[in-house]
Amino acid sequence: MILRNKDKYPKVCFEILSELEKNLSSELTYHSIEHTVDVANVCDDYIEYYIIPKEDADLIRIAAVGHDMGYLDSPNNHEEKSILKINSFLEPLISKEKIEIINGLIRATKIPQQPKTFYEEILADSDLDYLGRTDYPIVSRELYQEFLHFQLVSNEKEWLKRQIKFLKNHRYHTSWAKLNREEHKAKNLKELEMKLKEISN
Repeated sequence: MILRNKDKYPKVCFEILSELEKNLSSELTYHSIEHTVDVANVCDDYIEYYIIPKEDADLIRIAAVGHDMGYLDSPNNHEEKSILKINSFLEPLISKEKIEIINGLIRATKIPQQPKTFYEEILADSDLDYLGRTDYPIVSRELYQEFLHFQLVSNEKEWLKRQIKFLKNHRYHTSWAKLNREEHKAKNLKELEMKLKEISN
């Protein structure tokens, strides 16, 4: 997957992406560099749609590429680990106030999502954008493989039940996502329920 609008990203974003590309475990079939780039690209769509000023857009882009840095260490409490790692990149470059905004953006991706600002809503919705897309089955399969590796589920039936519950409880936050993702997310949920019914018979 290619990062769009490369020329609009602060230099630090490419340093973070390089670190992820070199050191992320191959067992992370979902929380991979491809996922990070996907989230960044979706954030760019929001930035253009809502005409977000460059200074604010830079903070969103930095948070997007750094929101899963914690996976370099462990999946456990990875959002806070991401914040610690990304702050080491940012402290020499930008103000404490801007770093705090980026930290809030990253925390907004923690499940269950509880974004407190509009920009946090954008990152939260970008992180789970795939739930309402046509490529959901492909991305979901990647997450299933990762869950199997970390023994978060033991079989497909358990996985389907978990995903059905997750999609039922999930809500998008931005007006754009509600308009453009909720309908297809409902279709994806229906297909999961049908699949669970098939393998349960």
